[in-house]
Order: sequence, then C-alpha cells, then structure tokens
Amino acid sequence: MDATPIVVASNRGPVVLARTNGSIEQRRGVGGLVTAVGGALLGRDATWIAAAITDVDREEAAAGRGAFDVDLHLGAGARGIVHVHLADLDPAAYDLYYNEFSNRTLWFLHHDLWDSPRTPAFGAGGAEAWDAYRAVNERFAATIAEAAPRGSPVLPQDYHLSLVPALLRERRPDLQQAFFWHIPFSSPDNYRVLPDAWGAALLEGMLGADIVGFHTQRWARNFTDCCRELLGARVRGKTISHEHGTTRVGVYPIGVNIDNLSEEAARAEVARARASIDDVVGDRTLILRVDRTELSKNILRGFIAYEMLLEQRPDLHERIIHLAFLTPSRHGVPEYEEYVQACKIRAAAINERFGTPSWQPLVVEIEDDFPRTLAAYQRYDVLVVNPVYDGMNLVAREGPCLNERDGVLVLSRNAGAAAELAPAALIVNPFDPAGTAAAIERSLAMDRGERQAMAARLRPLARGTSPARWLGTQLKDLSRLRDG
Repeated sequence: MDATPIVVASNRGPVVLARTNGSIEQRRGVGGLVTAVGGALLGRDATWIAAAITDVDREEAAAGRGAFDVDLHLGAGARGIVHVHLADLDPAAYDLYYNEFSNRTLWFLHHDLWDSPRTPAFGAGGAEAWDAYRAVNERFAATIAEAAPRGSPVLPQDYHLSLVPALLRERRPDLQQAFFWHIPFSSPDNYRVLPDAWGAALLEGMLGADIVGFHTQRWARNFTDCCRELLGARVRGKTISHEHGTTRVGVYPIGVNIDNLSEEAARAEVARARASIDDVVGDRTLILRVDRTELSKNILRGFIAYEMLLEQRPDLHERIIHLAFLTPSRHGVPEYEEYVQACKIRAAAINERFGTPSWQPLVVEIEDDFPRTLAAYQRYDVLVVNPVYDGMNLVAREGPCLNERDGVLVLSRNAGAAAELAPAALIVNPFDPAGTAAAIERSLAMDRGERQAMAARLRPLARGTSPARWLGTQLKDLSRLRDG
C-alpha cells in the first residue's frame, strides 16, 4: 500500500446507505466518476468525502455516524478499503445545488443542451441556486479541511465542486490540490451565457488548485481560453498565471480497470444475464446502446437513426435487434423526465411500425442492472455511443474490452474517448441521425476479417490508462510541482 494519505472529494461517493429489514446496508454508488475514481484508489490510504444523498445517509451523518470504511471490491483479490466521510447537508440546499445549479445550469452549459432562444433566463431562482451551490461548496471545503492530514494531496472531483479548490486553499494552504473536471468544458463564447460574476467565480475557484485536469486536450484548451478571455489570465503552455499564483493544466485520459472488469464479468449473475439476453436476441445481429437516461447521451437521435436504417433496409428486418439498456438518472429535473418519455414514445412507435409477432426490433430496458450490462457488452455486434458531448465515456471503453464477437464501435466525434479510439471506430456526427444510420449499416456490412482487424486495433486503445495510473500520474505531477 502507498503510505501517502490522500483525500478525494466528490458529490457522489462509492456507496449510498439504505435500510433493509431494520439494518443499514451499503449499496454501490452509480456513475462513471465512482467507477473511475474507485478503481484508482487500489492500494492507497484514501479518504473519500461525499455528500449525504439518501435519507439514511443524512440520518447517519446527522447522528455522527457518517464516517465508515468501505470495501470497493476491486477484484483480483485486491483490497480496496477507503474511509468515507459523508458531508451532512441541508436537503433543500442540496436540491438547489445539485438539481438546479449543477445539473440544470453547469451540465447544460458544458454539454450545450440549452434551447438558446428560450433558455436560460437567469432570475431570482437562479440566484438562489447559485447561493446554495456556494454554500455546499463551502461545506465540502470545511469538511476536507477537517479531515485532510497536513500536506496531503487532495483531489476534488468535477463540476459540482468547482469552488472548492479556492475555498480550501484559504483554509488549508498546506494542502496540495489536483482538481479533475470529468465532463466537457465549454468554449468561451458559450461560457459567456453565464452571468459574469458566476462565470468568473467558477474559473477562479478551479484555479485555486495546483493542477486542473481534463480527459482531453480539447476540453483543456477550452478552459485555458476561458481563463485568458474572461479573467485576463496569462497562459503559457500548460501554465496559467493568475492573481493567486500559478495553476498547471494537465490532460489525463482515463481508461478501465481491466482486471476488475473481467472479474465482474466472470460472475455467475453475468452468465445468467447472458443466457437471458441470448433468449431475446437469438441468432440475430445485436445492436447495443448502454446509457444513463441523460439528455447529453443523445438516445432519441440514436433511436431515429435506427428507425432510418429499418426504413432503408427492409432486408434487415427480423435479422437484427436493438437493445437499449438505460440506467435511470436525474429524476428531479423536469427536462429529463420529458426526454425519457419522448424516448419511450419513439421506441413504441418504431416497434408498432416495424415489429412482427416474432420480432420486436427495439427493446428498451430502464433499470440499473450492472450484470446485464456486462453480459450485453460480451454479446453485441455493434455498439452505438453517440453522445452530443461527453467528457470521456466509459461505455466506449468497457464494451470493447469485454466483447467476444469482434463488435464494431460507432462513436460520436464529440465523446472524449474519440480522441484515442477514433482510429479503430466508426466516427459519427451526433447531430446527424442519417450519418449514424449509415455507420451502423456499414458495420453490418463488414466481412469477418475487417471486423476482426478493427476489433484487434480497438481493444488496447479501449483499455487506455488504468485508473490507478491515471491517479498516480496526477499525484506525481503534484509532487514535481512541490519539489520544483
């Protein structure tokens, strides 16, 4: 074990607490960030500070029982024990911070999801959400300041905690900070949609860290451009000079923990799920998508592309099937509920139009079923990953790592993963369903040799940099800054 203690902070932690038959149990946290960061903590003395999200989380945190150890089950016999601290937050403030500001403002901004003639229109409600966002970030900074050993590396994660680095620097200047931004970063023109004071405060908050990291050079460049144009900061290479010193901008693309992924995929539950999927698919060609029910994942345009394929190629009817495994996400945001309903309606229309008594062309499952996802990864022939924008996208990496059928990856050019996977994938414009339909059609037409060659190129690219190495590189860069 690496003896250097580190502190990670994120909105969502590795587990949430639930009460079952009167006892408290730990349930695995969901989301790409939990998967990525959890896999990076193998063999480290780590404390993970997260928000108390569920009612049971809040009850335990309020009662002083919000600190406990968690085994992350990293696989291959490895121990993944982390010390979790739940930050006790006011539920009303958390709702404004999370649903209103983080997800209806920052997420929409950086994924370019607004309908600009109509939204956003910042007013009193927006100001209230901004105040809650600042208050929650201050609470996180105070919790980190109390928990972090002197001089230890601290790694705040993602857009929920943009203000934490500067707030923490004021409280604990002895701490080294590497702040990582997991989603896309907006260009300066789009970023200016934010009220000027908010936009400046968010950038200055991030610049409180010694290092700010991104998955791709594209997102890093947008950030430095925003700092230059909106703050007047001086940018030289990878270094931003600002009022409080300097911040280094780094690019750290994350891959997958292949040992953990393979061990999870070898479990009996996955084998049972695979048999169930085989019953549905039969000997048909399987087109798969795995996503959260999230606007940026572009599910609806993916369904439209599939419908266009069925229109143009009646000879494929009954020979192909499209499975869409969707994990529920962000129930509290009205735009998401409306979007999921639109996706359900479109799926039903496709099945009504093209289905037969022996064939349902599009099967949509909305549930959190990780074993079934892993089984589908093994079985697919075509994997469609077409986000509007995505910081990285781990589905595009996990699927090819587990696939057993030389499956073809159809990938959005706006997914961060495309920066590495493009040479071995069919790259599409996510706003062009016709182009996506054509890419799927091309993948179906490939002969066995072409599919094998493409899959052989894709697998090592998909593995990428392991989470442990991803984290280790950031820590090494922090150490160099300190020693330099």
